[in-house]
Amino acid sequence: MKRNCCTCLTKIEREDAPILTMGAYGNPKCLCDHCASLVENITLGREYGGITAAMQELTDRMSAANIDDRVTVATVTEMLAESAQRAQKIKEGTYDFSEDEVEDDEGFDEIPEELRETEEDKKLDEKEAAINAKFDKFLNWAWLVVGILFVLVLGWRLIDTFLLK
Repeated sequence: MKRNCCTCLTKIEREDAPILTMGAYGNPKCLCDHCASLVENITLGREYGGITAAMQELTDRMSAANIDDRVTVATVTEMLAESAQRAQKIKEGTYDFSEDEVEDDEGFDEIPEELRETEEDKKLDEKEAAINAKFDKFLNWAWLVVGILFVLVLGWRLIDTFLLK
């Protein structure tokens, strides 16, 4: 699937392109490799000059491509505002870089005990699967009989129409 970068409209050839945000109807807004590196520098960079240069380049690329998608513009605007505050704190020497560390626990939480599948649920699922298998077998035989009857009736009609008159 060929897509364009949501910030500069460059063609993206890779399937696993980084996603900036999700748009309407769950459509991903993907980034090209260059814009992804700019976003990474903006959000995780450690040098004031590098962050401000990346912010300027990203806004220049969006302006040059005339990006008017509201979701993309809102996401990048929010990201730039947070990055500007972060860059200012880095310049002043008051930023705590431990805030940038990503925790491994940010994924899914553990399933609560009351929502976990119990042995009774597993047995019930197996019982339903067995019933469904029997029902499928019955339906297969029923459709086979209906098909044979259809062929017989069609054959009889052809014989009656062409040979018995």
